[in-house]
Amino acid sequence: MMSIGITLVVLCLELGYRSPMTKQNEMNVLSADDRRERVAQATWAVISREGLDRASLRAIAQELGSTTGVLTHYFRDKEALLDFAFASIVEKLQFGAGSSATPADLASVSELLGAYLPLTADTRVWWRVWLSFTVAALANKKRGENHAELYKELSRFWTEILSDLSQKRALRPNLDVALEAETLLALIDGIGIHALITPSSMTAKRQLQIVECHFAKLAAAAG
Repeated sequence: MMSIGITLVVLCLELGYRSPMTKQNEMNVLSADDRRERVAQATWAVISREGLDRASLRAIAQELGSTTGVLTHYFRDKEALLDFAFASIVEKLQFGAGSSATPADLASVSELLGAYLPLTADTRVWWRVWLSFTVAALANKKRGENHAELYKELSRFWTEILSDLSQKRALRPNLDVALEAETLLALIDGIGIHALITPSSMTAKRQLQIVECHFAKLAAAAG
């Protein structure tokens, strides 16, 4: 992961000088992190529209306003660039794990969970990318192992949060917090898939209503 990060810093600096003039000016004023995000977003956009199989280096370079030569200089092949795209999605999913602030109550957890759901155009894009990688993981051992490890980490993350809330007596007594964490992950996956397949019915408002309904069943009785 560290080598990917270092490579991207160098890559982004290179892109700032070798892109067309309009892109060059724009890239030059961005920070290294913003440039890295731009590469990720270009890759996600192509995967979201075309799928993994048709997300070529040429298409990604065109989306970025660069050339394939720049990409292949830093990524040995398409698979290496896709690995970076997956790592970027993982960062999105893991953002909460790096937070030092523990949610104080279920309302705070619900707000945190909202950032994981496809509520906006941007989050719908990376949900489409995530599901593209999920499908690929069924036939690719390496990607399957990466997915399994991520789910384990997310399960630990949500178990810790629910355990903390249980200690604060914000949850019903005698809940199996590990089981509830797995349930929550399944709920997130289900909402995400449903929202992409039937966006007219699974609106942002409806997604949040489902989350609130679920948490209401976990909450300790008032008083």
